[in-house]
Amino acid sequence: MLLPRILTALILAPLFIWAIFSLPTDYFSYLLLLFVALGGWEFAQLIKIEKPLYRLLVSAGIVGCAVVASEHTQNLQIVLMVSVAWWGLNLYWVISYPNNVQSWYGSGIVRVMGGVMLLVPMWVALTNLHADYSRDYFLLLMLLIWGADSGAYFAGKAFGKHKLAPNVSPGKSIEGVVGGIVLAVIIMLAFLQYQNIASDAYTGYLLLAVVVSSVSVLGDLYESLFKRTSGIKDSGNILPGHGGILDRIDSLTAAAPFFLLGLGLI
Repeated sequence: MLLPRILTALILAPLFIWAIFSLPTDYFSYLLLLFVALGGWEFAQLIKIEKPLYRLLVSAGIVGCAVVASEHTQNLQIVLMVSVAWWGLNLYWVISYPNNVQSWYGSGIVRVMGGVMLLVPMWVALTNLHADYSRDYFLLLMLLIWGADSGAYFAGKAFGKHKLAPNVSPGKSIEGVVGGIVLAVIIMLAFLQYQNIASDAYTGYLLLAVVVSSVSVLGDLYESLFKRTSGIKDSGNILPGHGGILDRIDSLTAAAPFFLLGLGLI
């Protein structure tokens, strides 16, 4: 599966980067909303909603929540902070798995709300990041996530001995996470040099790189909770070698709110 995975990335990554820099925010937000809709469709499968009509309703409901949230930009900070707190709760679910599964998977309403909280804050954060900051910062977020993922993969292959969350994702190692963080910090240093950012701001930006790269792993693990509980390997098969949309944006769902909130604090 390595060759299809590489070919898909070589095609989609340049197209997405082109969209970041070329599309006005309104049109770019519609593109992101398409990802949200597809992600909602896939998430409905992960929470054991089998009938296409009900899956469509879940996807449409998540999109509707995203549109409503975007109309209340004055509450952006509240949305971001609620998302950060929610990811803190998700960390507990990951650490405690397989205990307490009923707390986040037992009720149908809670499961659907998990999809809302997974996708809506991400879309709100990305849309506002694209609108309010230089497009370079949007690309930086993507590079941090891609770097953390790549660094974790290669460091895990070379040095991985201690499992990070064996009950959730046996392939992930602590050494891999550290490798991903290191590469993310290097990417951030290169960005700071390229942007000629004052050295007294470095500490905040480097801390942001550490937080974003760490949280991106949590996004991956959170999706893995649902995969393991529902017995599904991939969220979909729309992307050759990569699985579904959720399999590609799981890290972004967690990282985007943290990144935008962090930028506002630096």
